[in-house]
Amino acid sequence: MRSISYRTRTRLQRGGKIALAVLGALLLVLILFAVYLGRFVVYTPEGARLDFGRNTARDVELPGQDGGSALPPESVPIEYADPDPRGQESSRISGFYIDLDMLQDPEAVLEGVRELTPPCTVMIDLKGGNGSFYYSTAIDGAQTAEIDISKVDEVISYLRSRGFTMVARVRTFQDTNFALNHINSSLRIASGALWVGNGFYWLDPGSETVVAYLKQIARELAEKGFKEIVFDDFRFPNGTQIEYSSDKTRTELIAGVATDLLNFFASSNITISFGNPASDFSLSGSSHIYISGVTGSGVSAAVKSYARLEDLQNQLVFLTGSKDKRFDEYQVLRPLLSSVIQ
Repeated sequence: MRSISYRTRTRLQRGGKIALAVLGALLLVLILFAVYLGRFVVYTPEGARLDFGRNTARDVELPGQDGGSALPPESVPIEYADPDPRGQESSRISGFYIDLDMLQDPEAVLEGVRELTPPCTVMIDLKGGNGSFYYSTAIDGAQTAEIDISKVDEVISYLRSRGFTMVARVRTFQDTNFALNHINSSLRIASGALWVGNGFYWLDPGSETVVAYLKQIARELAEKGFKEIVFDDFRFPNGTQIEYSSDKTRTELIAGVATDLLNFFASSNITISFGNPASDFSLSGSSHIYISGVTGSGVSAAVKSYARLEDLQNQLVFLTGSKDKRFDEYQVLRPLLSSVIQ
């Protein structure tokens, strides 16, 4: 067997190293090129395609990690190629709401929205107090409700494509799933156990992780076509067993979260609103207060409790099935599926 000379072996080894270096460089170029192309991938109902003419800048950025807080990872943004079909929104809100009970039968909800005629507003509950999401979410660690989520996604897609004004409502600090996964960001009692209110675990409004999580939810919903996000049951619970100490009062904590959310999205196209808030805080010009559980005889008292608002008729929105004339002075959303209460 003929032996290979030392000089030949050396040349072969050197040539192999050069070939590996060239292949590595080519692989790196291909990866960088793929990353570059990823900025121009857009998703439409027909599938994915490249669009080199679109603006790749983001409307909203979540804050990075600071102060050692373990912030929830940001979901990958998806930009849709179709133009925003919502057009100019009317100054007065009028339309329908879809709550979690209705979403137990998403097929009926889909049939219901197909009977609507735009333009009008449709508000959908998309996260319950147990932390379950009622749409396909990319948020890390999130769980979806045990219903046909694809049907709810279809409802959202239908509303978006037909030009409806889309409003999403989510439970704010009631979130059992997130609480169990982020114990240090949850409200607890003296023993260290998680505090329970209304059958759910509650999140700590003073936690930066919690606030970042709320921002992440709002951003993801905005990417799905929602223009307004309503943080419902926006309050610090009244539980006497809650072991909580802070330089701020509980009212100040809630007001601080509201201000943070409003300021964070102030320069974006997302409107931040609140449902049944218990604290006193200022609203931005486009924000609303959504009120539920009020009868016609209680309209006056409800309005009086929000007398601090600059424009009550345009900032208050009642959720009711009643046809009581006392609601007519204000903005109203009525249930999509249930019969109207006289």
